[in-house]
Amino acid sequence: MSNLTENRVDTVLTDADEAAINTAVDTINSKLPAGSLTEEQRSNFKSMDVENKIFVQDAITEFTISGDGILPGFLKKEFIEHDLKLYEQLDVVEAKLQNSMRKVSDLKRICGHEAYSAALTVYKIFEAANLAGIPGAKQAYDKLKTRFDAQGNGAGRNVDPDLA
Repeated sequence: MSNLTENRVDTVLTDADEAAINTAVDTINSKLPAGSLTEEQRSNFKSMDVENKIFVQDAITEFTISGDGILPGFLKKEFIEHDLKLYEQLDVVEAKLQNSMRKVSDLKRICGHEAYSAALTVYKIFEAANLAGIPGAKQAYDKLKTRFDAQGNGAGRNVDPDLA
């Protein structure tokens, strides 16, 4: 259980910052070339690991050195070079975006944890106040307890929120 007085992220994005972030993501998406895969393609397409990247680089070198008179004209070295270059560019973009996604996920987890933990405390206090007969506590407690009543552990039965 977290410390109730600890609030690691006590802020919200300004409307301008939220708009800027969304615009930046839209800009990234608009700058990327078109292309997507089906689920089958995702599982069947070859991946580029270090060994495969070295192989591609070696194939480009051999294409340049020995390709004339051996390789057919329909093979275009530029196509391979462009694919490799874009792969390398996207590899950098992907790494940066993954770092950003990790940060977004971590921040969501922190905020969600803190909000839910604090809400559980509010619920427990209303529950105790209701049990003590404090006026006005029953209505709030009854509203909040519906979160735990619907968990399939018996109709109307209280579920320990720490187990929920």
